[in-house]
Amino acid sequence: MLTWWIMKKYIFQPSKLLYCSIIILIFSGVIGTVQADDVNARYGNAFMNDGAGAKALAMGGALTSLSDDAWSIFWNPAGLLKNQIKNAGLMHNDRFGGVVDFDAVALSFPQDDGSVLAVGLLRLGVNGIPFTRLEYPDRSIGNDNIVLVDKRVNDGEYALFFSRAFANRYGHWGITPKAIFKNIGSKNYSFGLGFDAGFQARPFEYIPVDVGVSIRDVGGTLLIWNTGHKEIITSTITMGLSGLINISALEARITPTMDIVYRTEFLGDSDAAELRAGLEYLIRDMFALRIGSRDANLTFGGGMNFKPISIDYAYVGHDDLGDTHRVSISIRWASWK
Repeated sequence: MLTWWIMKKYIFQPSKLLYCSIIILIFSGVIGTVQADDVNARYGNAFMNDGAGAKALAMGGALTSLSDDAWSIFWNPAGLLKNQIKNAGLMHNDRFGGVVDFDAVALSFPQDDGSVLAVGLLRLGVNGIPFTRLEYPDRSIGNDNIVLVDKRVNDGEYALFFSRAFANRYGHWGITPKAIFKNIGSKNYSFGLGFDAGFQARPFEYIPVDVGVSIRDVGGTLLIWNTGHKEIITSTITMGLSGLINISALEARITPTMDIVYRTEFLGDSDAAELRAGLEYLIRDMFALRIGSRDANLTFGGGMNFKPISIDYAYVGHDDLGDTHRVSISIRWASWK
């Protein structure tokens, strides 16, 4: 009901978006912290932390101030307003040596009043998870009492996003109600409703430096399992900064970006804050090389822009969990404006 009320009052009435966003920025961290003490749902939003789009991953996930296309719905909904033509994105992510599949789709639609509507879907799946038991449950494990695979199940996590971005004299604002569904096998599943919010601005008109703030799971997102168990996904607050350096002689530009991510679920722990950073080197608006850092791991990637289609790739290596490859395609339809 809360999510529907937000959609009715603020998604469909963008003139009220600024006031809603100010309230969100002031209170979400406090509310999320209180709820984190009541119900511990650590890693409940882990599958949404990686957002979507290969460009973002290649730059360490530091896209809060830089996002500017349909993928913004997953990073910072305010970024949707930078792209005033209809665009779509498709992504496939082969994670941890093929153990995990991560897919996404996003669509954005500029409106006559200058705002932008968008919809996006994330899916993370793990197939063939073994449920094990001892051959003789009343005895200790050993050579004569081995572990048997009782059954194998599939795990799925889904998030459906609806977003609206709107501008005023202070900058760009976005708000995103979302619905979450999780299942483990066919007998255990949960539903959740929540919303995200974001802001982007260029504080000084003639200085190419952008700032951004995004808040995921504002005030906490409640997950209710069919077993009766309830969890709260607490808020994640991200602040970002990016710049632009033009190299006219080479027809290129360099874009450095940095994010600071604070997860209220880890309140009081050293893991609560995370630094992300990235760099893009773009040549003639066609070819891009990218590098980044996230969770102390280097990220790499590149992209090719063949208007109206662009293709991006990202790679992240991990000593223990294996390699991650992400490919995404973005399409823009200028004639649909």
